[in-house]
Amino acid sequence: MFWASLVFVVNERDGILTLRRSSQRGAHRGKWGLPGGKAERGEMPEETAARELYEETGIRVEEEELEFLTKDSSGNRDYYFFLARVGDPEVIIDLEHDAVAWVLPEAIRDWIGVPTSSAVYDSLDRALD
Repeated sequence: MFWASLVFVVNERDGILTLRRSSQRGAHRGKWGLPGGKAERGEMPEETAARELYEETGIRVEEEELEFLTKDSSGNRDYYFFLARVGDPEVIIDLEHDAVAWVLPEAIRDWIGVPTSSAVYDSLDRALD
């Protein structure tokens, strides 16, 4: 079974952090998505979310600061979605990405290029209300 954690990072101006996948490497090349990735052996979803967020952006959050939104499944893959509220962090992207953008919540559904179900966005909308 494969599973991954992804994080909607919301800054103090209500922008949601998105990262553009590098056109040179990995899956979903050139598409915009959320910070996150696959679990390492023995990790809980919150641990994966916090680790991946730091590795991909340099933003540190404690597991307790992550708000669980929903779990989405596709075939034999499970995706755990979290919300992290941050101030105005400096974002330092890793080599898997080549650009960063803060997107308003009302535009996020159209901005993200990596397939994400409407149920995930609905859970985000409820958390931000």
